[in-house]
Amino acid sequence: MALPEDRLSALYEVSQAIGSSLDLAEVLNQVMDAVIRLTKADRGFIMLFNEMGGLDVRAARNVDKETIDGQAMEVSRSVVREVAKIGKGVVTTNAQNDPRFSLQESVVQFSLRSIMSVPLKARGKTIGVLYVDNKARSGMFGEESLTLLESFANQAAVAIENARLYTLTDQALAQRIEELETLQNIDRELNASLDFNHVMSLALDWAKRNTGAEGGWIGLVDVAAKEIRIAAGDETNKTISLDDKLIRSALAATEATAITANTNSPVARLFAPVRRERRPLALIALERSGSDFPPVSVSFMSRFADHAAFAIENARLYEALKVADRKRNEFVSHVSHELRLPMTSIKGYTDLLKSGVTGTVTDQQKQFLQIIRTNVDRMNVLVTDLSDISKIEVGRLKVDIGAVDIAVVVNECVDSLKLQIEEKKQAIKVNLPALPPVRTDKTRLSQILVNLISNASKYTPPEGVIAITAEVRAPFVRVSVADSGIGMSPDDQQKLFSQFFRSEDSNVREQQGWGLGLHVTKKLVEFFGGEIGAQSELGKGSTFWFTTPIFEQKS
Repeated sequence: MALPEDRLSALYEVSQAIGSSLDLAEVLNQVMDAVIRLTKADRGFIMLFNEMGGLDVRAARNVDKETIDGQAMEVSRSVVREVAKIGKGVVTTNAQNDPRFSLQESVVQFSLRSIMSVPLKARGKTIGVLYVDNKARSGMFGEESLTLLESFANQAAVAIENARLYTLTDQALAQRIEELETLQNIDRELNASLDFNHVMSLALDWAKRNTGAEGGWIGLVDVAAKEIRIAAGDETNKTISLDDKLIRSALAATEATAITANTNSPVARLFAPVRRERRPLALIALERSGSDFPPVSVSFMSRFADHAAFAIENARLYEALKVADRKRNEFVSHVSHELRLPMTSIKGYTDLLKSGVTGTVTDQQKQFLQIIRTNVDRMNVLVTDLSDISKIEVGRLKVDIGAVDIAVVVNECVDSLKLQIEEKKQAIKVNLPALPPVRTDKTRLSQILVNLISNASKYTPPEGVIAITAEVRAPFVRVSVADSGIGMSPDDQQKLFSQFFRSEDSNVREQQGWGLGLHVTKKLVEFFGGEIGAQSELGKGSTFWFTTPIFEQKS
């Protein structure tokens, strides 16, 4: 199941928090706090297998980042044992009504409701169990939450296992500790970027540097196409069939595999499969001449593949999102272009019919034609807004940037909206001090101001007041448009600049609109290096403000 972009972003953020320490207690608390943040659970527990094969509670935290102890450590041991046994996650929205758990003593005794638990697996071995719950509320977790927790648990298990190994005092682990510190640096670098090409190149560089390889590549596995596409290293963009005997064998291996050099081929090879949730994600192939790869290099690559998997998967998903965005923008651009011709034709023929060129037009027919013309104009606004959004996002918005006098543009915009304002008998007050010229595009600045002033008029009752002011806040000029209108609720303000957002307020719904005007306005303001915001109180009006950079004359 693919994770939504916002959940992927949250997962990426908390993943950077863990692994910053090799102290086991600290890592366990970091993991537990991150899990509670991700799942919005009340409590969480980490249980690790001991030498006797039993499960010990090693971390117990609540939503306030406090350690739980004593009687508060009430968990469903049955759920934990089941997860450890089957090696799969378990989720229940209400254990009290779930036939799998409702009769269990712990569930009844501790009044447990929402429960979710997943195994902690590192290098193909279950090392423990991650458990979260909410005793008071049901329906807190679902399948999406379980997928999110499983994704996080895979990386957390590696961090926990690394910390466990680091705490061992046996001198024979000195070399491993040095390796773990290297892997920690690798994690930090790999997870510092979502750029796919950078992540792949960086991963290959780390692999070659720590194994003494002279060459190699990293390829993404495409099971559907039955091929591997080389993404970094030798022969980038070349594809290799999954039917290749050597490749098939390397992907089937559970750990890194070394192929020794021989008289037929003096080159030694080392393959390391990269997996996410047991599925093949990528393959790392390294080469060196003259001597075989030592066991320490093979062992390093097995662990390195676990660390690289999360960063590669994140970068791959981010790349897929960028491709999807680009295709969406291309589609919008194409559709916008194709719609303009028929809309122009409809508008032209409607005006001809209204003018009586084809014969006498009744009052009712004129009314119908006016409705057609109004809706074509609305569609034209929609197409223009969609086109602008697409152009901004792909960097193709044509602008003519120069020194612009804000006062001139404000007065022109007010004049263009004069009829709309006068029809509602509203008063508009413009109070602008002497202002320096700003660095922007005059046409786009007019578009921003028209959107804000028109909105203020639309959502302000008859005989209301609209005030336009400005001030210098170097290196910007800040412009404000205030009204005495209907205002907005706090919830609506949170979504205000979202694409296609329209409030459920009846006063808003009775006004025509697509919910794109403010979104386009925000995109334009940010395109020119400014910021935009709003303050409002329901029933007491709103104030929209934006900043635009001051034009600096080059010496």
